[in-house]
Amino acid sequence: MDDFNNFFDDQREQRPEPNTPIYHTPTPKNRGGKLNTASIICIVIAAVMCIVVLVNVIVLASLKQTIADEYASQISANMREQYRQAIEDALNNSDVVEDVTNSATQKALEALTSTVGQVANKKSVSVARLYMYESATANPSTTSASGVASGFLITDTDESGTAQRYLLTNAHCVRYVKKTRTGLSPFGSSYEYVWTSYGKIICTFEDSETSYYELEIVAYGSYNDENKSAENDQADVALLRIKGTQPSNEAHPSLKIASSDYTKRGDAVALIGNPEGVGETNSVTTGTVSQTGISIASWGAGTFLMTDAAVNGGNSGGPMVDILGTVVGIVESKLVDESIDNMGFALSAETIIDFIEWAEKSENNILNKALTIDFKVV
Repeated sequence: MDDFNNFFDDQREQRPEPNTPIYHTPTPKNRGGKLNTASIICIVIAAVMCIVVLVNVIVLASLKQTIADEYASQISANMREQYRQAIEDALNNSDVVEDVTNSATQKALEALTSTVGQVANKKSVSVARLYMYESATANPSTTSASGVASGFLITDTDESGTAQRYLLTNAHCVRYVKKTRTGLSPFGSSYEYVWTSYGKIICTFEDSETSYYELEIVAYGSYNDENKSAENDQADVALLRIKGTQPSNEAHPSLKIASSDYTKRGDAVALIGNPEGVGETNSVTTGTVSQTGISIASWGAGTFLMTDAAVNGGNSGGPMVDILGTVVGIVESKLVDESIDNMGFALSAETIIDFIEWAEKSENNILNKALTIDFKVV
């Protein structure tokens, strides 16, 4: 190993070579004489020249800096314009635009400290309050509804306002098992159980000029009833569309659906719906996502999100939205027991999209034709 102590000792012992010159500042000589007139004139001229040279140097330096600043400013302006144009060209007709927009929206919402409840409140105009009647000839003005539920718009009408708008709800909101007595004997009555749809389904929207809109079922999934097993292998979702006059896109815009199950445990969410049909407007409840990716075989296909947000009868079919107002789930049900608190469930966004794509096929919808459901995905 190298001996570092010896190395430094050797350096300290080094001395200048004998022939190394040592420079000293010369000592000025004092001649002891007086300055003559010529010497004074020379000194004055030299001083004036020095001042002139110094002024010129200062002026030139100032001009140089001014020119440099103006040139740099011009270059900066040109570069900014080039960068701006380059960014616009890069983002033009690109999917990046939507990503940037969503990111900007997210940051803006965070900056404004908006709560998920406040966002949901603004989206409430897109959520329908559903009322179901067993008879197709029922008069909603005089007949009590057999059931209440929620739904939400997923498409807009066309420019002419004639294209029918679609909305989503749960299958169990618009389909039920009808019980019919088929016989009577000393040992009791016998019954037949058959899946059927409600005869009339209507909905209302907040701030709508129309008292109510009539709906028709286009496609439906299924769930397990206590008296009848599920009638198909699809999730408990139903696709409906509005008959006759359509609500305007401006007053009641469609909601966007999350393109994937990006919702995480702990995320803030809000439920918008029509619990028990109370009030003239929708209700909003907030909470967090407790779990994701849950399967509940007895409730049918699809995956569920669990939440501690309040779920009550009539909330079924309503949207679960995140801080951006994007639909991340469709409210399904809740667990009820004396030992259970705040365990509500919503079908995931992925399940919703899978159902819509299934319903678009002619063999899977009541219309028996291929459909193009122009719903928005983010």
